[in-house]
Amino acid sequence: MNAKHFAKTLGPGLLFAATAIGTSHLVLSTRAGAHHGMIFFWIILGALILKYPFYEFGPRYASATGFSLLKGYRAQGKWAVWLFLAVVFVNMFSVVGAIGAVTAGLLATLFEVQAVSVPLLAGIILAVTVGLLLTGGYQGLDALIKVISVVLAVTVLVAFLAVLFKGPVEKAADFQAPALMDGAGLALLIGLLGWMPAGMEASAMSSIWNIEKTKATGYQPSLKESLLDFHIGYVFTILLALMFLTIGAFTVFGSGQLLEGNATQFTGTLLAVFTTNLGEWAWYIMAMAAFGTIYGTLITVMDAFPRCFVRGIRVLRYAEIDDQEPQRQFLDKSWRVTVVLVGLGGFCLFYFSAASMIKLLDVVTILAFITSPVIAWLNLRAIQHPDIPADHRPAPWLIGLAYLGLAFLVGFAGYYLWTMV
Repeated sequence: MNAKHFAKTLGPGLLFAATAIGTSHLVLSTRAGAHHGMIFFWIILGALILKYPFYEFGPRYASATGFSLLKGYRAQGKWAVWLFLAVVFVNMFSVVGAIGAVTAGLLATLFEVQAVSVPLLAGIILAVTVGLLLTGGYQGLDALIKVISVVLAVTVLVAFLAVLFKGPVEKAADFQAPALMDGAGLALLIGLLGWMPAGMEASAMSSIWNIEKTKATGYQPSLKESLLDFHIGYVFTILLALMFLTIGAFTVFGSGQLLEGNATQFTGTLLAVFTTNLGEWAWYIMAMAAFGTIYGTLITVMDAFPRCFVRGIRVLRYAEIDDQEPQRQFLDKSWRVTVVLVGLGGFCLFYFSAASMIKLLDVVTILAFITSPVIAWLNLRAIQHPDIPADHRPAPWLIGLAYLGLAFLVGFAGYYLWTMV
């Protein structure tokens, strides 16, 4: 691949990474390390391996057909599209509300905002994000995420290396790690598995961004080029997940402190713990890393959920999918309206649950985990459809890994529901 083609291909993988790296990394991975230590290293790595095929099927399907995974769902029947839309509808307002909560709490802590309440600050952030998306479209989002990715790579790496050099915090004499498979520990485990690296609907988002990238550049990448772009983003998510886990484990685990509370309390505790261990200079590094992580996720999910939803409506409305009028006009207008509605819905959800951002996150991530087997199953059926060219079909080992991952998702979701009963 030459540099010119690579520049035209790079983008959807970073958007996937930005979607993934937010709350699942900064909040959940850091909390996992802080509360349970490095035992989550293998849990996170296992989840990333077992769920990998379902995310990879997104760019693979787009490369094979020139369409998003939504067409693959439609080929299975309208029931598959309705299932996907139900999952998206349940998640899109709650996810935006939860991430908006973290973003607002982080800004309130960073700039010591007191004149504006956190819910109102969240509303301002969501309104600005809606404005950026409506004016910049996909190309603006693509450019912004590349900048954020560079900032993230530098700041998180510096924080991670500083933590490694300092070493783990000294454990309190009476410290006892909380239970992992019960109560709050189980909720954190399920939540992390649900959003590690992202909700399963991110696979469809990834396929849509591949289509949008092709339209923006006029270049149709090969399967090899599309997968290289995806793998860059996926490896990025793996590295940052393990870095945030280590940061939490080395700075908090064993001290008796917990990363809990509302949006402001959580971010304030995180930054205070970090600077106490490493010094005041580390506050700025962690603040930049935290904001880049969260805002990158917020703007990508606010772009992606509406795209998924309106494309799902389109494949139900039109028997044949193309990019000619009136379908394209339907997509553009519907996406703009839905972006505004998602911003409003996310704000309302946060406004009425701002007292406990962590509880909201727990609910959102558990919902993501329980619904993930549905989309994983639809992705597996879509990529094995007879319309997929032979040279674009996954290797047998990848299909085998997908079935193993599906069994894992169904089994763990069933176990969690059983414990609730």
